[in-house]
Amino acid sequence: MYKQYLNQALHLLKENKLLSIISIVGTALAISMIMVIVIVYEVKTANYEPETHRDRMLWVKWAIATKRDKPDWNSCSRPSLKVIKECFYPLKSAEGVTGVYSFQQRLANIPGGTTELKCDVSYTDAAFWKVFDFSFLKGKPYVQEEFESGIKKAVITESLARRLYGSIDVVGKPIRLSFVDCTISGVVKDVSILAEAAYAQAWVPYTTVKMALSDVWNEGLLGEFRCFILARSSSDFDAIRREVNRNVAILNAGQKEQILDLNGQPDTQFTQTTRQWANQEAKVTETVVKYVIVLVILLLVPAINLSGMTLSRMRKRMAEIGVRKAFGATRKELLGQVLYENFVLTILGGVVGLFFSYISILTMKEWLLSTRMDGFLNGTSSLSMGMLFQPSVFLYAFLFCLLLNLLSAGIPAWKASRTNIVNALNDK
Repeated sequence: MYKQYLNQALHLLKENKLLSIISIVGTALAISMIMVIVIVYEVKTANYEPETHRDRMLWVKWAIATKRDKPDWNSCSRPSLKVIKECFYPLKSAEGVTGVYSFQQRLANIPGGTTELKCDVSYTDAAFWKVFDFSFLKGKPYVQEEFESGIKKAVITESLARRLYGSIDVVGKPIRLSFVDCTISGVVKDVSILAEAAYAQAWVPYTTVKMALSDVWNEGLLGEFRCFILARSSSDFDAIRREVNRNVAILNAGQKEQILDLNGQPDTQFTQTTRQWANQEAKVTETVVKYVIVLVILLLVPAINLSGMTLSRMRKRMAEIGVRKAFGATRKELLGQVLYENFVLTILGGVVGLFFSYISILTMKEWLLSTRMDGFLNGTSSLSMGMLFQPSVFLYAFLFCLLLNLLSAGIPAWKASRTNIVNALNDK
């Protein structure tokens, strides 16, 4: 039966080519605009290398220092190393915790070389390499003992290795980062700046940088660190937050004049994208409502237009519907036939629309995928296959096609199925 419906749907497409093309293009444009939004959301929140555990990752990137006797007075910045050590490193409910010092731009060269390259350097602990999944092409990361000893080792990206040495066989060779000599311990694949937590072009232990250890103010509460917490499961988020709050309370009990306020953090991957500043509340509900309103508008407007086209097509088939009803076809069968035939049309438009959405993302990625660090970093917003071709993207595309089909063909199909046999045969 469904094979017959499919053949009839293809026949209808050929019968009125202009109307079919308009319907497919209308569906494609609607699906394309919707899927651009979905893909942008997925790129910012889905799991992909090296941030393969975003679904169970928590962020702490802001901190507020408030005076005990003046609650309205506060100072905002990043957490300090003291906060990282006392509130987050001791977490027992988490699988892993890493503290990362703020990006620094350094000039990278090799001793005796004449080439100097601007390089984005991230200063991390050894746990960083366990929280994030990097693909090592050569060598390995620095380990805990090397980190604690302050040994000047560096992990660099493939492109930086090639630009400095012409190859990636550089393990054990020296690299100079703004006059500080380090030994290369490993080479990893390039990281897109869209992976904000893991991105850099070179990674060095923060124990090798005096500024990272001494860059604190407001009674040691504020500094230039970010913290990333890897949970064993997303169901552990609440337990981790409770433990963090207990640790913050213990820290604050020992403070003299100023106390720490994390303003609801740690945040999930999605939540942290809605919090722009330390003293700003996360706008999760507001952001979700905006997404929903935009998606509803993008679905309803084309659905109304496509519904008119479908209704026009149904009027030309009233005699056929009357004959089918005369031979015993039920309303359910007629309704299913119309919806199935229209779904074939919608799927064709959806495939074209999904293709258009990828073209749009690739050609306008600098605008659509801009981050707060654009203009400050030397990296690019490169898009890997893992970022773009998530299984969830295709599932969303199919669901939106199905919903658009129901919205655009539901009313015409319902009217056609309820038409009296005599009126249908007389084309009324």
